[in-house]
Amino acid sequence: MITSISSFFSSLFRRRNSGLNFNRRRRKINFDKVRYVLIFAAEIAAVVLLAFGVVLAFGKQVECSNASMEPTYETSDILLVNTIAYKFAEPKTGDVIAFKPKSNVNASYSVKRVIGIPGDTIYISNGRIYLNDELYKENLEVERIDNPGIAASPITLLDDQYFVLGDNRNSSEDSRYESVGFVSGEDILGKVWLDFPFK
Repeated sequence: MITSISSFFSSLFRRRNSGLNFNRRRRKINFDKVRYVLIFAAEIAAVVLLAFGVVLAFGKQVECSNASMEPTYETSDILLVNTIAYKFAEPKTGDVIAFKPKSNVNASYSVKRVIGIPGDTIYISNGRIYLNDELYKENLEVERIDNPGIAASPITLLDDQYFVLGDNRNSSEDSRYESVGFVSGEDILGKVWLDFPFK
């Protein structure tokens, strides 16, 4: 009886020990493969972030909603706007900008050309623009202005005031009119740099 009990416990002990093999080889981690996977994942993340940043900075789309910028841009043209251009510099005379008229957040973006910048004196006489008492030289062919609006008399722009006009001067609602007026820097989305699809 005692012998059978001792043999039972012996067999039980052997069975338990058989599952514990301290000499079993541990699986090695392949650090080269782990490093390769981590580098690959980091590269993918960097490319995604870069693409997102480029689209955010240069790919903001604005529709030219009317004929005020013809022939430069036509109605329904989709324009790409550089939204970081004026984070490091100020708008210059001749730039085409997208902005919210009168800080109206519910309005669609308007697209116009900057003619006068802060400190400039501007007026329109005999259909032509005078900037700081000199005839403004256009880089494109435009018609004479029929209605000078508020620019019939000289206007000196204050800090953070920009005077904008549409290239289609006689079919444009712009800084000559109270509905648009002067544009402030905080209302400017950015600089129009391309129309899409490309022409």
